[in-house]
Amino acid sequence: MPTMDFSALVAHSRLAPSKRRAVVIGGSLAGLLAARVLAARFDEVMILDRDELPQENRHRKATPHTQHAHGLLARGLQVIEALLPGITDEWVAQGGTLGDLHSACAFYAGGLRFAQAPSGIRAMAVGRAVIEGSVRRRVLALPWVRACTGVDVRGLLASADAACITGIELNEIGGDETLRLEAALVVDASGRGSHLPQWLQSLGHQAPEEQRVKVDIRYATAYLERDSSHAPGSEVVLCTPNNANPKIACMIGQEGGRWVLTLGGYGSDAPPLTHDAFVQRAQAMGGEIAATACAARFVGEPIGYRFPHSQRRRYERLPRFPAGLLAIGDAICSFNPIYGQGMSVAACEAQALAECLAAGEAGLARRFFRRASRIIDTAWDTAVGADLAIDSVQGERSAATRFVNRYIAQVLRAAHDDPVVARAFLEVAHLLAEPPSLMRPRIVARVFGALWRQRQQPAPQRLHGVTRAASGSSS
Repeated sequence: MPTMDFSALVAHSRLAPSKRRAVVIGGSLAGLLAARVLAARFDEVMILDRDELPQENRHRKATPHTQHAHGLLARGLQVIEALLPGITDEWVAQGGTLGDLHSACAFYAGGLRFAQAPSGIRAMAVGRAVIEGSVRRRVLALPWVRACTGVDVRGLLASADAACITGIELNEIGGDETLRLEAALVVDASGRGSHLPQWLQSLGHQAPEEQRVKVDIRYATAYLERDSSHAPGSEVVLCTPNNANPKIACMIGQEGGRWVLTLGGYGSDAPPLTHDAFVQRAQAMGGEIAATACAARFVGEPIGYRFPHSQRRRYERLPRFPAGLLAIGDAICSFNPIYGQGMSVAACEAQALAECLAAGEAGLARRFFRRASRIIDTAWDTAVGADLAIDSVQGERSAATRFVNRYIAQVLRAAHDDPVVARAFLEVAHLLAEPPSLMRPRIVARVFGALWRQRQQPAPQRLHGVTRAASGSSS
């Protein structure tokens, strides 16, 4: 369905008042998936966005980060397919590639490549614009979903005692007319810059506690033409940072016969944005990253991005929260992007919203935020724990954090030789398993068994600074 402008929305609201209208603030992936869920329960779902919502696969001005490497984790793929059956086939038809979570990914940690083996778990390699474009078209084609762009939501409408949200107040960007749009439910999917904490305070409610971890990640991305000689057998190549070498590299196969290559660093270690310097930085990573950057033709110049901090708003801890209001996606929690968790966590939250709505709308916010918190805990603990293993990242390092990071360092080293340990780690990284699963007796025994075997052998070559990592697995 074509999107409407502000004047059309004003006319629509007068002609079709609806007490069973749900409003979603933001046409992000999180907002679209929330709208998909709400469309099964409400008479009308209205998506509101400042930016356009194009029909084609295109990066939006409102989301510049989508031009960089994005990964849809295995759990995210499973959930979005369940919400929108057949969408995986759509992505493949548009040039995406389904690959094995374990055997199609060359994963390097500390310069050592994980041992590989088939896992039977599917993962998707495709660009963010294709992912979001397909979801957007599917959701906007639903009978009761409408969208209005070029608008700015200014605040919430509430009952006299502010115990219930009854709608929103909005205006056209650059315009003077204000519209008060009634709604039975308002869902904030406006991202990490959400104004919801301030809106709550203006109504006499408490703002949520906010946690921040200053990571100061800077990265640069280039698109390259792909050839069969580049990283044969792999759809994804990942080089994760550690304290000794806190540099990041990610290369993912894309539609149209391309690679997207993102290089990153912490603080002042910003990757260069000129072709020659970018290639030189990629060469320093070694392995497939270096070989591809040197051999492939670049499609355009590298582009940069900066991510200052991860943040989490603890709505589930508020003693009082108005009915008829929720938040989802980055409006609740925004993660360090190097772990690729954002899309998948948003999908899991949308699934949780569907399950909470199925149990009724009484106490919806309390139940949803608790469910969302448990989903976020897994991703947050994994990402923040890894970030705090880097000395330049600011944050409190408890004794438990230091212990877990020391153990995870051993897991990553053991994964170089043991594909079972490697798979266990990847399942946590892809949100298929909880972090404590890495401390099950069977995995602990394999970790220390692999470390013992490694001590009996010559030290392996590490990736950085060499042509290719030595590995106990096939390449």
